[in-house]
Amino acid sequence: MPSERGDIAFRLNVCLIVISTIFISIRLYVRGVMTKTLGWDDLFASLAFAVLLALSSLEIKEVGLGAGEQQDSLDPEILAKFFSILPTMQLIYFAATGLVRLAIVAFLPRLNNNKKFLYLVWGLGFIVASTTIVCFMVELFECKHVPDLWDGAAPNRQCLPKSKEAYMFWTHAAIGVAVDIALLVIPMVIVYKKMMLSRRMIKIMIVLSVGIFVAVTGLIRLIIIVNVDFSVNTTFQLPTVAVWTDLEGHVGLWVSCFPALQPLLRIMAVKMGLRSKIDSSKPPYRRTGDLASSGPNRDRRGYIQSGSGSHIRIKDAWDTDSVQAAVVSDVEAVPMQLLFLSPEQGRSADGSNGITKTTQVSIETMDRKSGNNHTNRSLTGA
Repeated sequence: MPSERGDIAFRLNVCLIVISTIFISIRLYVRGVMTKTLGWDDLFASLAFAVLLALSSLEIKEVGLGAGEQQDSLDPEILAKFFSILPTMQLIYFAATGLVRLAIVAFLPRLNNNKKFLYLVWGLGFIVASTTIVCFMVELFECKHVPDLWDGAAPNRQCLPKSKEAYMFWTHAAIGVAVDIALLVIPMVIVYKKMMLSRRMIKIMIVLSVGIFVAVTGLIRLIIIVNVDFSVNTTFQLPTVAVWTDLEGHVGLWVSCFPALQPLLRIMAVKMGLRSKIDSSKPPYRRTGDLASSGPNRDRRGYIQSGSGSHIRIKDAWDTDSVQAAVVSDVEAVPMQLLFLSPEQGRSADGSNGITKTTQVSIETMDRKSGNNHTNRSLTGA
């Protein structure tokens, strides 16, 4: 029977594997089948899931080898197996956290394609990738004879002292916390600037705020590894940090999946009666005065359909198509409800169309691949 500490680690990892499997499966279904917008972020998320699955599996195996129990109570043969797995877990940890952060970094260009913003995003990506690669390689080649990394009893073993290795783990954890905070703040700033204050904006902010937990777990993990000497009674101490290590990776993966689930959540909300197909509870303006992306009859690609079946493409903060457009009134911002009047609304009592004002609307589209801009103007009833 595992100890109390080992039992907690075992149960936690089983739950994390199940939840992460659900999240990544739904994500790939939405992106691959529903919206057909698979991207680099989905690739990184899939790789991160595979690596996290391996990490949690090894954590569970370590529980069977005495994790959470007093080291002096374990058989030497079991201890040898226990310590032979630790280097692999450390290598997998570097890869897992790096891939999770890269999945979030690769998603950010979907929010904004401004050059300055992209430079910031790629800068964060470079920091994550370089930190991950450097720490992974230092850990892998810390012994003069590489196989000795997995054999603590090897004769003439020449490896990096644990005291110096600890500095590498502290540095990696500190950089990770800083990057997590940046990856939390940047999407919130983008959503705040692109959307008006509304229930939808608040919901998105709440979803993104789950990232706070990722940053907090990383900070707690950093405090633990700085203050606990894992070279003494390692089997007993391991679950203390392993729990936070697992949470940091898996919750980070969940956060990276949340934006991709939006189309499915919208459909579920409509079917459950939690929202109408035409959401007109708030005037659809952006903060800049542009017409916002939420509004009447949006199809799965993000198009708004008028009564005649024509399409106006409006870029949404969560959309991922390759074409974006801005709809700007030359006179004043007009509620979206007035642009698409029903036959009953559009006729007055005397049988006329009831149009008392016209507004010129400019629709500008930009193809990301060619970079060409196209502008069309039309008169729309208001």
